[in-house]
Amino acid sequence: MTAEVLRSYRFRCDADQCEATRLSETNETPTGWSEVSSTAHQSYGPLPSVKSGRARLRVMSADGLRTLGRFRLHLCPDHPNALDAHLPRTDNPGGQGVTVSCSCGAYLSGNAGWDAKDIWSRHLSSVAGGER
Repeated sequence: MTAEVLRSYRFRCDADQCEATRLSETNETPTGWSEVSSTAHQSYGPLPSVKSGRARLRVMSADGLRTLGRFRLHLCPDHPNALDAHLPRTDNPGGQGVTVSCSCGAYLSGNAGWDAKDIWSRHLSSVAGGER
């Protein structure tokens, strides 16, 4: 008997009340879809040189502390600009907790931990509910 593992990824549109989905064999954003990252607003200079010491390199890692709480949203081809007014922003300024805010100017949490996406989603729902 032969066992074969089949893996597929389901992408769901994160626009309000959109039920579009797309299956993919890779975890790359499907063609035509767009991706919104909560750390897209960050801009850091180059990482320190290898001679800076192991501890400093570990703290400055591109996948390290400053991306804690990062999440990504996906938008289908029908809603490419659905989140333009409310882009999520996560930061890890001091290495403890996650600061969650929105591009609309709302400050949502100062110590979110791993639930940053949930905090931002509740903000988006309350704003969308008020605009209807």
